[in-house]
Amino acid sequence: MKRIIIFLSATALLLCINACEKSTPWVYYDETGCFDKWGHGSVTDKDKIKNVKEYLKSKQIRVLKVEITNDGTFEPCMACHCKTGSRIKCKINKNDLEKAINENFYQEK
Repeated sequence: MKRIIIFLSATALLLCINACEKSTPWVYYDETGCFDKWGHGSVTDKDKIKNVKEYLKSKQIRVLKVEITNDGTFEPCMACHCKTGSRIKCKINKNDLEKAINENFYQEK
């Protein structure tokens, strides 16, 4: 009987973890030189994360986590629309995915 309870508990836990991951997708945005909606300039990553969270919150997008990486697209030009190589990744609520896509974010695969 104990084995059945342990097995059922483990199965329920795995199902819950899987469901939680699907309900919180990651989206990303390739940062530009000076065309980003939450501001630009030489701010720290900490300030940039704060600005992104505030901007997305103003668009009614619930952000659970924000990360900044250097694995984005880099375009060797100086125009505002050129991509810097920094990528802003956000874990959001699944219900907000369409709104994030409308703000030029892409869903990670």
